[in-house]
Amino acid sequence: MREISADRPSLADGAAGAPDGTTGPAPSLPAQRPRGGPLAGSGRLILLASSAGLGVGGLTSLGQTLLGSTAFAGLGNAVSPWLVLPFAVGALARRDGHASAAGLLACVAQVFGYYLVAHLRGFGVSNAFLIIWAVAGVLGGPLFGWAGRAWRTATGRVRGLGPALLVGCWVSEAIVTYLVVLRYGSEAAVFGAVAAVLTVLLGVAGRQLRSLLTWLPAACLLGGAGFAALHTLL
Repeated sequence: MREISADRPSLADGAAGAPDGTTGPAPSLPAQRPRGGPLAGSGRLILLASSAGLGVGGLTSLGQTLLGSTAFAGLGNAVSPWLVLPFAVGALARRDGHASAAGLLACVAQVFGYYLVAHLRGFGVSNAFLIIWAVAGVLGGPLFGWAGRAWRTATGRVRGLGPALLVGCWVSEAIVTYLVVLRYGSEAAVFGAVAAVLTVLLGVAGRQLRSLLTWLPAACLLGGAGFAALHTLL
């Protein structure tokens, strides 16, 4: 939701008649409070991003155990699921800068939440992987935080780009990671199904399905290049 300026409403220009018949300046009405995003301010957004990030990260560690032998195992071992939260908190932000900062915080909190719970559960923590995922969060968090706000507010030529980035990430991870690199067809199908659901939900809810589909090929190419680069490091 775009911010609306707090213009003070007034009566018609000119003098208004007073009860005693004299004239004087028109009385002013109370100023309207500006409308921002769904959250009141950046403080609450920071609290939401950090707490939700820690929670999602911790649940990911538990989810790896619960989903480890199923077709849904990739949901606990992949990049795309961790980019949904930055997108969501970014959609709640009142400004682009706040959205990117909240996305960054959410991603970094997910990384530390995951490794904290993994450590408490007795699993070994690799410093190398901790650094890799933290760097991935630093790069992806601000981008997908912005993408979430763009889904809610963007107009003109960039309309549809925000949700296309998120959908394209799921599509490209399904293809590059699960089909090409790991050859896990069932996990690839799950990620493809999630991408289809996100396309419908974000496209219809944001009334930008056509714009989303227009941007989607470019988003998939960008995501594919990113995952190819990531697999050279892992």
